[in-house]
Amino acid sequence: MNNRCDNCGAPASSSGPDVRKGVCAYCGFDLSMSIDSAQIAAGMQLDMANAVAFLQQLARALGHAFGPRTKVEWSQGQIVKVSVELGSELFVALLDIDTIIAQKKKLVRGVALKTAIHPIEIWVPLLHTAIAAHVNTNAKAQAALAQLRIS
Repeated sequence: MNNRCDNCGAPASSSGPDVRKGVCAYCGFDLSMSIDSAQIAAGMQLDMANAVAFLQQLARALGHAFGPRTKVEWSQGQIVKVSVELGSELFVALLDIDTIIAQKKKLVRGVALKTAIHPIEIWVPLLHTAIAAHVNTNAKAQAALAQLRIS
């Protein structure tokens, strides 16, 4: 996090459980700080090498953080699909034998108008960016951010 005080320019650090709030170490000025996708990535720590483990970790992280916005589908005792709705975007990860099919859907009034399939190495950073944008613009997402345990 590269946040500086708006008042004096000194380094700022987060304070308390809400990492979007900070205080200047020098002058004590209260700050609002944004979350970036790197912090989301560090908090989620997904294993992209193992498809089954990836879906388990994704389901746990998103389900814990976003609750009803996250849907998890099971088949024969294993997770086969995880999706999360973040505003006008729906992120979907599907298990296909031993690989992940990763989709990003553009939603308008709950209807998917455009679906893009991405390699998992592209999709995960897109998800991190969308989570960061959602958290930074949505006051209710503040609690979700704390659930991802961003450091």
